[in-house]
Amino acid sequence: MPLRPLLSLSLLLLALPAARAQSAEDFFHGGAQSYLSNNIPAALERVTNGLALYPDDIKLKKLEELLKQQQQNQQQQSQQSKQDQQKQDSAKQEQQKDQQSKDQAKQDQQQKQDKQQAGKQTQGQKNQQKQDQQQAKAAGQMTPQEAQQLLDAQKGDEQLLQFGPEGKPKNRERTIKDW
Repeated sequence: MPLRPLLSLSLLLLALPAARAQSAEDFFHGGAQSYLSNNIPAALERVTNGLALYPDDIKLKKLEELLKQQQQNQQQQSQQSKQDQQKQDSAKQEQQKDQQSKDQAKQDQQQKQDKQQAGKQTQGQKNQQKQDQQQAKAAGQMTPQEAQQLLDAQKGDEQLLQFGPEGKPKNRERTIKDW
């Protein structure tokens, strides 16, 4: 009878994978699988654990070298991509500054041109008004200001049109004859 519990316990221990001791080969394969799935930190951890138990294993040492080199390459690539991104960002900012300064210069120049044209137009309008007044006087016509003054003066003489009859209203109450 004591043999039966012992047999059950041994079968249970064999069934549990964590209960089995891992060999250097198991650590190597686990690290290699993680490396192939591009999970460098997990692979390096697995190999480091294997080297703690099997420090003289050549495969684990070589895989560790490869993983460390790969990790350094990834770090360098990420640093290089960060630097490239920073260069691109600074170039974009420089282009934006240049574009803004060009736009500002165009706006300033346009404003100057607009002011010059406005000045020419106001002078042209004044000259045109003077010429119109002189032509009107020469033809015996009134200027617009003179016509306005004349109309304003005549306003005082105007009377409003009344629609109702003037005087007392007639008595509208009539006696109704009853015959």
